[in-house]
Amino acid sequence: MADDDESFIPGPLDELVPGLRQRAQRWPALPVHPRVVHARSPRGERSIVLASFAPAVSMRALHAALKPVVEASLLAELSRPASELGADDPEHEQPLAALELYTFVEHPFHSHPALSPFALLPAPLDAVEAHRALALLRREAQQVDGPVPEEPHARHRAVLARSPHPLAAPLARALREHGPRGPWGSAPGALARVCADQLTALGHAGVEPTRAGIERLEEVATQRSAGVIRWIDPLLFQALCDLVAVAAASSYGRQVEWGVCEPDEESALAPPPLLRVAGKRESFHVPLGEHVLRWCVMPSAHGEQIPSLGAWAEHEFNEES
Repeated sequence: MADDDESFIPGPLDELVPGLRQRAQRWPALPVHPRVVHARSPRGERSIVLASFAPAVSMRALHAALKPVVEASLLAELSRPASELGADDPEHEQPLAALELYTFVEHPFHSHPALSPFALLPAPLDAVEAHRALALLRREAQQVDGPVPEEPHARHRAVLARSPHPLAAPLARALREHGPRGPWGSAPGALARVCADQLTALGHAGVEPTRAGIERLEEVATQRSAGVIRWIDPLLFQALCDLVAVAAASSYGRQVEWGVCEPDEESALAPPPLLRVAGKRESFHVPLGEHVLRWCVMPSAHGEQIPSLGAWAEHEFNEES
């Protein structure tokens, strides 16, 4: 993972945002810049920082441009293998606290409807925690063709909120200590097994590869509050994905192959969890990491009722193909 001495993280997910692995390339000014800054606040908290260097033609266009970059940036964090995560205690590494968007031009419309699905709300530009991000974005703007204003017009911030369940943090620590060290998919089912065993030891039995078992783990791992990014520790996120994959094979009778998510040699970023599932006529890929991200991590609206991940898994893998 790039630190704050670098101006960008190249290529969280080529499938979502093509071409991000090129370091030296100059970029046109776009409504959503495709390269992502990671900045640290004086308190040591990290933020994923995005920039808008050109006006979007409409609210819909701005939302469409933001969606793949936001999802790719979050998945890059969530897919980090155990070998890359700090020590054995997630509370002792620099925590990821927020996702931010700095807009250097004024859009010809009110942007709130385009930004609110990502929980991005107005934030002060003169805040101390914005200084490092602004310095990095000014440096990044030097790689953009055409004039870019030196100062941004607006700043928006989405808070990352973690599960309030009392077992969430102990489980994340246990997975870092006892879980497999390889990338997701290199030991199919091992991370789900360790997760279930550790939760049983913590007094929360019943995590099994069934709809009820997935919902049992979901109860611990996920944040239910609306209007925030519902953050999950990376290994706990990957354990959820692994448990769904095991359920697809053992409970729903699918022939499943785990994708081995080895980090990219150039960017050191791991692709998100992926399955290959055999159908009656042909095999198909299930972008499992993207599904779990959208189901369990991306913000929910106030009053929105989201079905459980277990319900999604049952529908996805119990249907005839």
